[in-house]
Amino acid sequence: MIFSYYKLIYFLPLALITGPFLPDLIVVICSLFFLYDSFRLKLFKYYNNNFFKVFLAFFVILNLSTLNSENFFLFKYSIGYVRYGIFSIFLFYVLKNIDNSKLFLSYSIIFTYILLIFDGYFQFIFNKNIFLFELQTYREGVFYVTSFFNDEKKLGSFLAKMTPILIFSLVVCREYFKKIKLIKIVSLVILLIFLLVILTTERVAIFISFIFILLLFLKSNYFFKPKFLFLIISIFLTAILFYYQPEILYKIKSILYSTGLVHPGFTDEGKILGEYDEGKFIFSKYHHLQIITSINLFLENPFFGIGPKNFKNVVLAGWHPHNYSFQILAEIGIFGFIIFLSTFFFLLLKFFKNFFNFKDRNKINELNLYLLAGFVLNMFPIPSGDFFNNWVNILIYLPVGYYLFLNEK
Repeated sequence: MIFSYYKLIYFLPLALITGPFLPDLIVVICSLFFLYDSFRLKLFKYYNNNFFKVFLAFFVILNLSTLNSENFFLFKYSIGYVRYGIFSIFLFYVLKNIDNSKLFLSYSIIFTYILLIFDGYFQFIFNKNIFLFELQTYREGVFYVTSFFNDEKKLGSFLAKMTPILIFSLVVCREYFKKIKLIKIVSLVILLIFLLVILTTERVAIFISFIFILLLFLKSNYFFKPKFLFLIISIFLTAILFYYQPEILYKIKSILYSTGLVHPGFTDEGKILGEYDEGKFIFSKYHHLQIITSINLFLENPFFGIGPKNFKNVVLAGWHPHNYSFQILAEIGIFGFIIFLSTFFFLLLKFFKNFFNFKDRNKINELNLYLLAGFVLNMFPIPSGDFFNNWVNILIYLPVGYYLFLNEK
């Protein structure tokens, strides 16, 4: 029997909104104890799956990249990266073997979302959240909601990327919702989450949330019923938000201006409106230059890259390339990139196979669809955070445990 340290996982969702320290501490403790228990209780069968084999290959390349880099000090990070793979297996074990773990973890996820919804809209209405963190602003008339994340733009990313786990949690609790006829209220709450993501103005998070809302409308057997009614409600609420907050809509559309695909026009002085750059760019001039820099660094170090988390030391003008694909290409090299890209296409094919599978549409397949969508959207070559950031890594690897649990053979 696993020692009761597994109960720490019930606090992980709430810990994630406090910053990087507490959630990473939970992951480290759980991973270390579970690694010990894996040998003590001979739990090696849980590691015998394609995920962990691919993870180990990536882990080895990650450490070879560190050894090959000029910054050997990064070895303390690369060797510690193993905790994420072990943590995914630990979560898989807990969901499979610990009684009521699915329910308690689902309660934790749902409670965290309810807390963020309440606090996010509280901050939106009163300009301060319950801890007096102020509503953040770009400039006059353009603001964004951050809730407990204060001045960090993480709320939208958290709400969007944790959506597959939220859906899993809601389905687990569905029998309780059904008894008291709350399923329609839950569907409405999902729409409120989508609107809150829009209020964060995090464009990638908005894109991810939109994809999940679309998937729920198209494929869900549990939510948004009757679908036509909720479609009307969705359009109405979104239109109302943009009508009263047009600057947020402009912020979302600004991606077309930053890429150069749409010209914003000129001021009376002949300058480009919004101070955008002239030309065609990948996402924006800043992102474009980071991608070019990443490619150049890769060409200089094609096999093992410059070392994980070393971009900031080599390129003083950038903390990381803001793109998972190009960060791995530059920092880990061609071998790590091949693993990442192969995994992406493998998951993409599985997603489409599941999406167009009309013969066997059951609960497991539906939940798999959302998890696969989450993996694909996370790995899609669009602007992102630091791939090797511990908070980001927890969001990446947490759904893996759920996927292993659903697909155990």
